[in-house]
Amino acid sequence: MHRKSDKKSFVKKSVVIGFSAACLCMALIFSGCVSQSSTGGQSGNTSTGSQFSSPRIVDTIRLAGGDYGYPTPFQVYPRGPGIFKMNLIFDALVEKDDKGIIPWLAEKWDISDDGTEYTFYLRKNVKWQDGQDFTANDVKFSIDYYNKYPPVSGADLSSLSNVEVINNYTIKMRLSQPIAPFIYQLYSLKIIPEHIWRNVTDPNKFSAPEAVIGTGPYKLAEYSKEHGTYKFVANENFWGPTVRVKILEFVPVSDEVVAFEQNAVDFTGVSADVIDRIKGDSSVKVFQQPAIWGYELSFNMNKSPALKEKAVRQAFAYAIDREELVEKVGRGAGKPGSLGILPQDHIWYNSNVKQYKHDTEKAKQLLADAGWKDSDGDGILEKDGKKLSFTMTVSSDATTTRIAELVKERLKEAGIEVKVQALESKARDTKLAQGDFEIAINGYGGWGGDADYLRTKFCGTKFGIQGASHSRPLIGYQNDTVDRLALAQLKETNGEKRKQIIYELQEVLAEDVPSIPLYYTASYEAYRPSVYDGWMNMFDHHEVTHSKLSYLDRTEITWA
Repeated sequence: MHRKSDKKSFVKKSVVIGFSAACLCMALIFSGCVSQSSTGGQSGNTSTGSQFSSPRIVDTIRLAGGDYGYPTPFQVYPRGPGIFKMNLIFDALVEKDDKGIIPWLAEKWDISDDGTEYTFYLRKNVKWQDGQDFTANDVKFSIDYYNKYPPVSGADLSSLSNVEVINNYTIKMRLSQPIAPFIYQLYSLKIIPEHIWRNVTDPNKFSAPEAVIGTGPYKLAEYSKEHGTYKFVANENFWGPTVRVKILEFVPVSDEVVAFEQNAVDFTGVSADVIDRIKGDSSVKVFQQPAIWGYELSFNMNKSPALKEKAVRQAFAYAIDREELVEKVGRGAGKPGSLGILPQDHIWYNSNVKQYKHDTEKAKQLLADAGWKDSDGDGILEKDGKKLSFTMTVSSDATTTRIAELVKERLKEAGIEVKVQALESKARDTKLAQGDFEIAINGYGGWGGDADYLRTKFCGTKFGIQGASHSRPLIGYQNDTVDRLALAQLKETNGEKRKQIIYELQEVLAEDVPSIPLYYTASYEAYRPSVYDGWMNMFDHHEVTHSKLSYLDRTEITWA
């Protein structure tokens, strides 16, 4: 007995969605877009459906450039929008719209009652950009190849126990255990053509023109590493919705806002200090993104044993004024970090988690009760002859260094000394990935994604899945309750039950403070509707220009 996905296939480029098992909603303050999403085993409300006007076909859109690597799954850079440039070329079995996961290269799928077997039925009208047919063999090959040669950013395939090609357009995947967010994870499995990659033994150096042949809506026409420029042209044989932007150009600019004002680019991020200037132009539409990109203070508990004390971590949480960071750094465009980790704009945000309003005296009292004292009158607390002093590794950009200085000042008031080590971002990332830091501040996206990222970050080392990364470094943390809840939600395929586990997990994390979300940004962006008005967010992402569907005719995609 199998339960079927409630996805219907494209019929003359039409998709109906409504993934009943899951929902991850957030509000988007954006004309024409309502973000009510469903995915990854999560449950919640779904919208009655978005209605889009058909954007006119335009010849060229220019966006701000910058080098983010050659757009293959192996050569894009792990930071920045390189992944999303690669996604213009390469498709996955599923895609994201503003409400959730929708069918893509797979037009539908069945799921076994025990949640361990998935049968995918693939589209039959898909060709690679060199004219070869796309088949189930390409899907199996991609999985096998990624297991041998991991891509820069890919799906977690560790749960797959077997992949079987049934026929050219049917493939069955078996899991070693139920994985609630498995369909969600498949978005990151970009399918590559077997006939091109099967003889490639060093994908990190494979940069021939055929390396960027996919099934997606765009083909790479030009790329300059030196200038950070890209040119994508519409794939005239794309199997899916009509491509509404014929050419996408990414061009170098010294100041993106000025370039936008001079019509050199057609879209721009806008900082809070110039928002009024942009709003004064009646030809420009300005919108604010959901707060799902954030800054975090991370602890390396192996480097600094004092950080293993919950009282010390809680003192950090009380001492840091997160509201101040929103006002002084974000200029009001953001939300203070929740110690339950999930941001307020996440559908499964638990508003009942322990709150840590800025309270220096509370921080001091916690530390005093834990035996930390100012023994020599210098204002820095110590215990057993060791000062409560840390080196804080940050990137040298203006925003992060400003955050660091404010955090340093507030911690000093509580008797905690911080020395700021500001590095160029790549050097900072290397230190974080190698675990060569005591405490660190880092900014990254993905906070709106499936809540399983709480497991991948906070499960202890005894499960072999915790470690340092440049985006979410956490070293030396262990909490058996966190482990139990994190692993329970992974296997729970009932959406409402899984949600309750995630709620409880947030409460435990907020009490234990393994890391401190500082604040989540809610950036402003601007564009001219007269140039193009087809922008759309992915439901779990903060940047509309990264969405593949922003450039397609979504009136050809309908959903129940």
